[in-house]
Amino acid sequence: MDRIDQISEMLTKDPEDSFLRYALALEYDKKGDSDKAIELINQLLERTPEYLGAYYKLGQLFEEKGEFKKAIAIYKKGIVLAEANKDNKAKGELNEALWLIEDEEQ
Repeated sequence: MDRIDQISEMLTKDPEDSFLRYALALEYDKKGDSDKAIELINQLLERTPEYLGAYYKLGQLFEEKGEFKKAIAIYKKGIVLAEANKDNKAKGELNEALWLIEDEEQ
């Protein structure tokens, strides 16, 4: 049984587990299926919009696909959430990602 199967099985037992859904998305990304990873992270954020780490990863996935406007929008949402949570580390990482992508667009 591979990691995707293991995590999927765990999710059937606990479908509300945000960490498992995120971990499953990461596994799909590792296997090169960024579309499935994006789908899973979007589902995660619909259920748990406060899952801050997902914003950074989703932004990266959109960047890799060349969907820079979507990446920028996701990074900005994450920054707002990080500010609300007073999470300066996450805010800094999201700001850096945003600065880099904005530099690339110019």
